[in-house]
Amino acid sequence: MTIKKILLPVALLMIALLWGCEGATTIQPTTIAPTTAAPTTLAPTTASPTTLAPTTQAPTTMMPTTLAPTTLITTTAFSNVVNMPDLTGMSRAQIESTLTDLGLTIRWYFDNSVVYQNESEYDKFVKYGLGLEPGSIVEIGTEIRVYTTPLHLEVKYLYELNEYTDGDGNPLVITESDYVGKEFIADGIGVVTVDRYVDGDTTWFRSDRTTFSTRYLGIDTPESTALYEPWGKEAALYVQNKLMNAEKIVLQAEGNRTDNNGRYLAWVWYRETAQDDFKLLNLELVELAYSKNRVGSESKFNEVLLLASWDASLTKRRVWGEIDPNYDYSKEGAQMTIQYLMENFEDYVGLKVSVTGIITRKIGNNIYIQDENGYGVYVYIGWVTSSQLQLGVNLTLGGLVPTYYSGSPQLTNFSTKQLFLEDPIDMPDPLVITYNDLDFQRIGTLVQYQNLVITQLYQATSGATIRARDANYNVFVIRIDDSTLLTLDDLGLQVGNTITVTGPLSYYDYDYDGTNPNYVYLKSNYQLMLADIADITKH
Repeated sequence: MTIKKILLPVALLMIALLWGCEGATTIQPTTIAPTTAAPTTLAPTTASPTTLAPTTQAPTTMMPTTLAPTTLITTTAFSNVVNMPDLTGMSRAQIESTLTDLGLTIRWYFDNSVVYQNESEYDKFVKYGLGLEPGSIVEIGTEIRVYTTPLHLEVKYLYELNEYTDGDGNPLVITESDYVGKEFIADGIGVVTVDRYVDGDTTWFRSDRTTFSTRYLGIDTPESTALYEPWGKEAALYVQNKLMNAEKIVLQAEGNRTDNNGRYLAWVWYRETAQDDFKLLNLELVELAYSKNRVGSESKFNEVLLLASWDASLTKRRVWGEIDPNYDYSKEGAQMTIQYLMENFEDYVGLKVSVTGIITRKIGNNIYIQDENGYGVYVYIGWVTSSQLQLGVNLTLGGLVPTYYSGSPQLTNFSTKQLFLEDPIDMPDPLVITYNDLDFQRIGTLVQYQNLVITQLYQATSGATIRARDANYNVFVIRIDDSTLLTLDDLGLQVGNTITVTGPLSYYDYDYDGTNPNYVYLKSNYQLMLADIADITKH
């Protein structure tokens, strides 16, 4: 009896142990550790049979309690899920390496919702898409949406252009032997100097004694004169800076010599020193995303500009989608009186304003408007037409961009969508002025200059010019634009006639340099715009 009493508990204990061990075999430590994690962080180091969990124990008790943000390990006992890592500060190359190592695929997006001004801010992680955050759990194989800042621009083809040739095997890069002894207008290639800057793809050049407007081939930078567009002003300033510091500039024609506006068409080459190779400015503007490629398929530069444009487009920089920090994206702009605008004009150049005034004069399709305080401004309408732009109409114009034309302040970017009619008011009387009253803040104002003696008359296809002097022998210019259809013959004027003339005050300086902060407005450059034959009286 004693032996039986002893053996029975022992047998029962062995049966229990065998049952417990069989249950424990359903937990496989090797299936918990991921392939990329050190097994010592997940697998138990020792396992006494008495500590094995029964089959009802939740497997999540095996999960680590804390994770470093960039530690790439799974978060459950299953091998097909991962934690999303923290990618802060990573470039696209680093992001791709990190996520593909986790078995994830990527769909790239750009975040162009903010302004980036430092080069160090580009090609950096911004966020995950679809609400994912660092630490989120996803299955291996999931496509992850990743947002980054725009990418770095690389100027590559500009320096590899000597590796490209035309259809006949001739190198694309020019050398001195290509242009020495030649002149651009006569021979299609030649050295020029800058006469004046216009915008990013148009410049006035001088060759010998001839000045002419030149449109750059293969590009189309955003507008920065009659219209203002994002990156237009930046492109114009970049071109001006390059050409101002160039040791030599060469124009090269290809195909048609002029466009429909009579401008010459050219590839613009420059070099910074006599020891440098020439650089193609047109190509440089494309590589730096100041312009998209507009080259014709028949051009010898077609291949290299296509490649440069494609590479630039992948960065989403500048004209490919980046916010221009110096552009006013508002629709109407800041509301102000014309007087306030003229007193603070420089502060609003390139921004947008909304002003109210009565149309005092029209020069062709363009208008002068004046507020109730007696201050006026010129509004460039361009090719837009509106039946509401008539003399005496009182209106509000929004979304206008202050800028300069040869030193004269003007408002551009006109749109009929931002034109609003106001209650009628009386046409203002002209402000009687003398030579001493010529002042920047009065440019655009309807004025009257009395008792001038004509000293010179000049008629040209672009209009007419009347020079006259006052009683103190100060010389003053009256300008008649060709869009008025007035000629000197219509006016019946002669040298020696005494006249009184009415019209908007304007300003014109052929050598105006808008980059010079110390520019001085000279009284000799002020002029009056004659719009109607009734505005001039002979005594």
